[in-house]
Amino acid sequence: MATMELSSDLVEEILSRIPARSLVRLKSTCKQWKTLITEPRFVNKHLSHMRCREQQFTVFNNEHIVSPLFGSTISYVGIDFNKPEKCGMNLPFPIAFSPANNISHCDGLLLYVTKSMLLVANPLLNQKRWIKCSQGFDHSMDAYGLGYIFNQLSGSYDYKVVTFRCGVRIKDLYPSSRVEVYAFESDSWKVVVDKNFDGFDGFPLSSVCLRGTPYWLGYNKYGNQLMSIQSFDFSKERFEPLFLPPPSIGSRNLVKYISLGIFRGDQLSLLLECHETSKLHLWVMKQQHWSRLMTVDVPQYPIYGKYFSSFIERNGRLALFIESGNISIYIGGENQDFEKIEYFTGLGRTLSDCCYIQSLLQTTMAIELPSDLVEEIISWVPAISLVRLRYSCKEWKTLIPDPRFVKKHLSHMRCREQQTIHTLQQD
Repeated sequence: MATMELSSDLVEEILSRIPARSLVRLKSTCKQWKTLITEPRFVNKHLSHMRCREQQFTVFNNEHIVSPLFGSTISYVGIDFNKPEKCGMNLPFPIAFSPANNISHCDGLLLYVTKSMLLVANPLLNQKRWIKCSQGFDHSMDAYGLGYIFNQLSGSYDYKVVTFRCGVRIKDLYPSSRVEVYAFESDSWKVVVDKNFDGFDGFPLSSVCLRGTPYWLGYNKYGNQLMSIQSFDFSKERFEPLFLPPPSIGSRNLVKYISLGIFRGDQLSLLLECHETSKLHLWVMKQQHWSRLMTVDVPQYPIYGKYFSSFIERNGRLALFIESGNISIYIGGENQDFEKIEYFTGLGRTLSDCCYIQSLLQTTMAIELPSDLVEEIISWVPAISLVRLRYSCKEWKTLIPDPRFVKKHLSHMRCREQQTIHTLQQD
């Protein structure tokens, strides 16, 4: 019996609704699919479908781990709220840099902020893009956001990074917040003047990215309102404030905890805990107005640590992530007791989290790393791999047999061996 060949439009529509992890494997099925799946127009179409789905909750380990198998890694754990009792695999992402101060997410791309550089990565595709920091960079005082604008000419998204200075309430010391924008396309920074934005008093409490626009929640330096939500419009290159629901704008004594989130993939949400009632309120923004979606009692469990900024509404129930050394998930709803699910992942105590969607976005046009950073990276690579890397380029062939580098590499290998022995002794 002859089979009917599907039209190319129908094949594209079907593939655009398949999870990104499966599409990566399907690329090798045939040449037509490989061409289609890597096409920017298809990548954007696929991403628009994935945004509407329930996003995967992912926990990242900020600690820098040196593994005998993977070298320098950042580990992350995926949690599917459809099956919350099953924790996703602990996946190491090969990387080489000092611990990240914070991690931002936008459309499957992750922005790591380290002490010396920025890194944009797509763990699914195992792609990385290093970004040189702008002049005056201070990882301890600068906040970041990752987002994009739609390019009408190319029909694709232009991804950008915005950074601004946070500080204390000292008007003479920080009269205004320094704002700069990095464009992936031009691989350059530019200074943005926004006299209406004063920055935050300290680091933002939480941040998210919705449809290419980054949002931050933080305490104000000046003014009558205690805190505010600020978004950055990349097309206008300016900050735009967003009002808060009434219970959250008064004294700090009224609100014990407050955090931004994304509701069902396409709406801004706000979770706050009232200090007086010990109840959690979930607010969702609809057409520029806040609506309170649900109110629940605080979980009646011994909670050590703090709530994280990620939460998700599933079938009328609220899921919370709480840092307490391990990963604790609390799922409950109105007039319902919370169910506690705990994961023992082996991750360190320094964690970041986000509601993450896997995507096929490329992190191309990577800049050339400084020679001293390249040397530091490959000095941690096992010797058996270095033998093969010698033939990658002339510079590496000259560097690797250099006596100074050999001595440096040997000291790193001894350090790694001692760490491995120490780990085995603890086990």
